[in-house]
Amino acid sequence: MSRLFRLCTIFLLGLTLPGCGFHLEEGATVPTLLQGATVEGSGPAGGSLAEAVRRELERDGNTSSTKGPVIHIDSASISQRITSISPSSGAALEFLNTLRATVSVTRGRTLLLPPQPLFVEHSFTYNSANPLATTAQQMDNQRQILKEGANRILNRIFSVPQVRQHS
Repeated sequence: MSRLFRLCTIFLLGLTLPGCGFHLEEGATVPTLLQGATVEGSGPAGGSLAEAVRRELERDGNTSSTKGPVIHIDSASISQRITSISPSSGAALEFLNTLRATVSVTRGRTLLLPPQPLFVEHSFTYNSANPLATTAQQMDNQRQILKEGANRILNRIFSVPQVRQHS
């Protein structure tokens, strides 16, 4: 009876772990040439974007190393532009958030990926009835644009032939 109880417990635990955000380290998606990569960011949003890239790499099993390649994220910025204004109140209703940066990858003195532009846009609707919800929405939108930027950076890096052939 206790063996059956243990098996059921392990089975239920296995079902619940993915739902809580737990991931087994696979490392399968990080090409060999990029394993141990570190990320450096500059610009007003450079640190936040570098952290988002670092999180995605760590989720895939990457552990930073001083001997690994360096992903450079330069001149990163997020700008916001009003795209819609309420005719009755004159309040801004919709915004377009834009993430811009330049991305390159080096390993020592070898350039693996020459500087390339990154451009990501997200629209954002303002809820003037609830300013607190709007602040939370804006923060969530910034997290989304940074995550999408991180994924685009990694997809671009992983598609470089010299990076892919070392997988």
